[in-house]
Formats: sequence, structure tokens, C-alpha cells
Amino acid sequence: MKTILISGGAGYLGTALTKELLKNYKVVVYDKLYFPWLLKNKNKIKFHSNLKFIKKNISEVDLSDFKNIDVVCDLNGISNDPSSELNSRHTWNINYKCRLKFAKLAKKSNVSRYIFNSTCSIYGFNKKTVTERSKKNPLSTYAKANYKAETEIMKLKDKKFKVNSLRNSTLFGFSNTMRLDLVINIFVYNLLKKKKIFIDGDGKQYRPFIAVNDIINVYKQIILKENMPSFICNLVSFNATIQSLAQNIKKILKAKDNQIEFNKKMVDKRNYKVGSKVFSKHFGKNFKFARFSTEIKLLKKQMKLNNIINNNQTIRMKFYKKILA
Repeated sequence: MKTILISGGAGYLGTALTKELLKNYKVVVYDKLYFPWLLKNKNKIKFHSNLKFIKKNISEVDLSDFKNIDVVCDLNGISNDPSSELNSRHTWNINYKCRLKFAKLAKKSNVSRYIFNSTCSIYGFNKKTVTERSKKNPLSTYAKANYKAETEIMKLKDKKFKVNSLRNSTLFGFSNTMRLDLVINIFVYNLLKKKKIFIDGDGKQYRPFIAVNDIINVYKQIILKENMPSFICNLVSFNATIQSLAQNIKKILKAKDNQIEFNKKMVDKRNYKVGSKVFSKHFGKNFKFARFSTEIKLLKKQMKLNNIINNNQTIRMKFYKKILA
């Protein structure tokens, strides 16, 4: 049985990925555990006997942390654009320097595959649909630091150390370690709690999106197929304007026409649509992405069942303000 180390494994994507990979693998969650759901609920999770924790920040990494590890899923780092600007020097240290060191030690420890969680934010503002070879235009410290880390970590790849860089679109969907600073998640939450969807700007800006469950299926395929080569790949299920997204969510959840409100004083400079020339090559043209309406209904249901609230655990900006103060 393979052993998978997930750095940042107690976060939003990490929690959901951990629960799924435990079905077939031993999982080591490498995390400071600021978000403690996994630790507190370990004994309630299926196959929890296969779950171990290394309670460390990635800046504390040691060669011994990778003993008997087959695959690393690197979900490390300051997790979004606004939070990265709270302390840009800290963001560069964690998202670039520490992630690069983490990868170098993983390679030195004979880890066979390194899956790097990157971001489509590196494309910044583009009028045309971007693919993996398109010009990069990172606007935030978050995007710049992640792109630098991706570039340097990809240089480490060889026959014995395969590197897969996954440039995620904006995520959505339920996780027990929930995030409400992601556009679809907060739209559903606000419709549920405040009976309104609030849009910053005119809502005409495009974004790429992908469900957490889709990304998990991508990770599972990479881990399962040992002959999968190194590559960089955009992960996108669909592109949509923020306004059309809100309209679609309103329709699925049967909200009223007057339940969308615009704040046109806010300006969002990010605007890009994402495609991929790599995805179908490695994951097949028949890869089935999650049905949007199903994910939205499930998201609403799980928010209610788990009593998700807006606080410094679910809004990363609030969280980083607290720990970086």
C-alpha cells in the first residue's frame, strides 16, 4: 500500500483529499493544524487507522519527514490573493522558498512523485482564452510566488522524481474544513443566510472554475497510474462571468430575481478564461466533471447540516490577520 504525504492536508482541499485517499492508501497529513477538523474527528473517518499526522509548518521540514513516503501532494502556502498582500515577504517565504525546499528534500528522500498544487491566477488579466503555453501575467504576490515555485520545482523532475503541476481554477464545493472566501461558496452561503448574492463590480469579469471533487479525481488518477509522466496542466471544468454564475446559482436554488445585488464601486482587475491543451492527453477526453447543479444543491445541504458560519476559520483573510498580527 502506497503512503501519500499531503502537506496542507488539513485545509480546504486537503481535508477532502485526505478522506478520499484513505480508502486506498496510507496518508500522512503534514500540517500545523490551525484548522483542526481532521484531528478532532479522526476516529469518525473511514479507514482512520491509515491516517497519521506530522504537526509542523513547512518551514520546519526535515529530511526524516519523508521516510517511507511514495507520493507528496503539495497543497502548502498562503491560499489566496488578498491574504498574500497582508505580509508579502512572509508569502514569498512560504509560497516560494519553503515550498521549493520541501520539494528538494522530498526528492532527496527518494519520493517518486511530487504533485504541486498551483493556480490559474498566474494568468492574471488576459482577453483571450489561456492555455498552458499562454503568456503569464501574475498580478498578486500569491500568483507571483506560486509561479516562481512552480517554475523551480518543475526543474527538479527526472525519471525517478516525477513532478505534476496542477494549475487549479477557482475551487468550489463542500469540505469539512470549509472556505467561504471562494466565489461560488460565498454566493451559496449568502443566499442561504442573507437571502442575497452580493457581487463586487459589474460581474462581467470571467473566471475559470472546478469542483473540489473533480480535483480529487485528478489526484487519484495521477497516483494510481505509475507511468504518468511529469507535466503542467490547467484544471478547469468551465468558465463563466461572475454575473452569469450568480444567475445560475439563483436558478438552481430557486431564488427570486431581486436577490442579486451589485457593488459597482468595487473594481476587480482579474479577468481570464482558461482552457487546456494537456488535460485530455493525460486524463482522457471522457473525464466526467461534476454536474454543477448537483454540486450546488449538495453544497447548500452540507452547509446547513454542518452549521457553517462566517468566521476566522472559514474566511482566510480573517485567519491570516489573526496569526500574522
